[in-house]
Amino acid sequence: MKPLALTTLILLPALAWGQHGESSWKFENRETIHRSFDVSSASNPKKLLLDNMNGFIHINGYAGKEIQVTVEKHIRAESGAALADAQRDVTLDLSQQGNSVRLYEDGPFRNHSRGDRHYGYHVDFDFEIQVPSDTELTLKGFNQEIQVKQVAGDFDIHGFNGGIDLEDVSGAGTVETFNGKVKVAFSKNPARQTRFKTFNGSVDVYFQPTLDADLHFKTFHGAIYTDFEVNALSSGESKNGKFVYRSSNRMTAGRTGKGGPGLSFDTFNGSIRLHSKAL
Repeated sequence: MKPLALTTLILLPALAWGQHGESSWKFENRETIHRSFDVSSASNPKKLLLDNMNGFIHINGYAGKEIQVTVEKHIRAESGAALADAQRDVTLDLSQQGNSVRLYEDGPFRNHSRGDRHYGYHVDFDFEIQVPSDTELTLKGFNQEIQVKQVAGDFDIHGFNGGIDLEDVSGAGTVETFNGKVKVAFSKNPARQTRFKTFNGSVDVYFQPTLDADLHFKTFHGAIYTDFEVNALSSGESKNGKFVYRSSNRMTAGRTGKGGPGLSFDTFNGSIRLHSKAL
């Protein structure tokens, strides 16, 4: 097993983004945006690509043929002039190519590492989205949580300041944040390589009772717990009907069931827990 390097240096400067002082700002504007995209073509897979800087992302799967988007845009500013700057400079691109829908927040902060105080405004885009249940998801969020429910497509989900919560999903891919918990509940266990990672937070993953996989764990300040019997790990013991595994270098690996796709679980400050949904 090759060591997994933690790359934090390029991320730490971005913490300044969350240090805004808009609590005293009196100028604001709210806008609601509704859009629907037909993704019923059978020739291409359905895809949603969303890149959001500030605001939550909530996605629900349903038995439909459209990606239905509702966005609440909220601007807070220190002056009328700054409010006008935000309305002009911070935009949301909603576009479609075939069965792929792209939602992208753009603004001057994309090219300069400057915080809200420099611009004198703060803009949130809160997304409530319904997607056909087989939609593939590529999601990026910087501040606030990401939630996904009842989606069967593959996923590539990255956050920074906020937890990630996936419920009743059955695809495979990557779930990663920096400050926040990772929680994933599968209605069908992943059939391909899947990765779960955070730096500050716990990792809780709920699998169906029969799990055949090769597992890789890494934590520094935390323990590893699993409801599944795992073979060929460096050390372990049974407590209250659960298996608890530790290793001297905080990295360990093993196989559950017959073995299968590689599943990796990685956190620095937090514990890793694998749950059986039957318990």
